[in-house]
Amino acid sequence: MAVEYASPSQDAQAVALKGFQQIVRHAPNGMAGADGRLILPTMEVTLSAPHRVHAVEPDQLAARRPLVESAVAGWRFLVLTEYGAVASVEVSAGADKPCVLEQVNMGPYVQSTASALQALDENPEVRSGRYELHLVKIPALSTFLLWLRRLDGDDHLFTVLSPAPGFLETGRIYREDELLNALEGPTRRAFDVSLGGADGPEAGG
Repeated sequence: MAVEYASPSQDAQAVALKGFQQIVRHAPNGMAGADGRLILPTMEVTLSAPHRVHAVEPDQLAARRPLVESAVAGWRFLVLTEYGAVASVEVSAGADKPCVLEQVNMGPYVQSTASALQALDENPEVRSGRYELHLVKIPALSTFLLWLRRLDGDDHLFTVLSPAPGFLETGRIYREDELLNALEGPTRRAFDVSLGGADGPEAGG
């Protein structure tokens, strides 16, 4: 079975689509999408592949807290035109907060997401189970992961989006323990630097 997608609220979809369309309208001569093609204000666009977004901090990784327990920060969508995926849009999510546009991205992670989804849909292991797509962002390590949340078991899968830091392999499917092992050293270095910046002798009071 192919990768599955959760159903965001109508509000989240509307905010994402309207936000992207407004940005394009403010560029009347068009703007370059992730594939380099011109996106025009009159061009029809649709949202695809909705998935929840999780942001993970170094202290969570240093404590080896499961990635699958990280809180949901919002929703991300791929934006499609007749040429394919040209952008991604993220919106916030929260039961007690209004849904707002967080960012529109036209960088390399758009195409690497589209390529990774195609490869995952053709992967025999993925096709043999039921997996729901999520995105895990680790800003301190410049790392973006597609998390395939297992719906019929506990064996979650992760794959790294390109561009990726050298300590991770793009195209490889990781189990959570394997991924946490690969992240452990870089995480501790990033966390130590963070602590030094906050509490070290050069930190301002």
